[in-house]
Amino acid sequence: MCVVLLPGWSLGQQRYQLGWGRDAALVGAGLGLNGIALLQAQRPLPALTLPLDPAAVNGVDRLALGRWDPASHTASNVLFGVGVGVSLASAMLVYKDDGPIVPAALILESSLLTAGITNVVKELVKRPRPYLYEPGIPAELLAGRDDRHSFWSGHTANMAAISFTTAFLVQGSEASAAVKTTTWIGAATVPAAMGWLRVRSGRHFPTDVLTGYAIGAFVGWAVPYIHRLNSGTNKR
Repeated sequence: MCVVLLPGWSLGQQRYQLGWGRDAALVGAGLGLNGIALLQAQRPLPALTLPLDPAAVNGVDRLALGRWDPASHTASNVLFGVGVGVSLASAMLVYKDDGPIVPAALILESSLLTAGITNVVKELVKRPRPYLYEPGIPAELLAGRDDRHSFWSGHTANMAAISFTTAFLVQGSEASAAVKTTTWIGAATVPAAMGWLRVRSGRHFPTDVLTGYAIGAFVGWAVPYIHRLNSGTNKR
């Protein structure tokens, strides 16, 4: 059922197609951004006097202060792993007759781009995490450079990108209306749950997770959008 359209693959029941030039550019951009972030990470950081002053935090973000919950941090990592697995399985299942190449590629590109953008911004902004404002955090738990990677939330951004890309893939498939609705509900709520866990764990401020959600959702929409087949090409 899969239709081959040179120079790329397309889904027979979907409006999405891979093209060598476009996809090489997207993957290259994602890898390049992550490489830039790695180079940025080689620069030394000035020392901080801990704990930081809570008065420097805006009113909305003060909701994150006084929180330190390693269990929520662990739960967010588990949720991320499960979310990625379910997203990949869902996209591939609805296109089981077409093969996994296109859905896997689109999800990979969304994740890679989001991670690259996020990592570059983290290194540019260097926002301290909420737990650095707390006097009771054991020194051995501090992670150095990662302590200043609060803005924006990479967990939330990547989860939103992956889940929204999956939802768009399912929406354009021959899946039932119930499956499509369920996928969209999951795409909206799982990144929100991720954001809540990241704030609860003391790893991020509310503005970190809200921004991450918005960026991830945008990339999750944009990647499928630019892979749409032309109406004249989408014929069998």
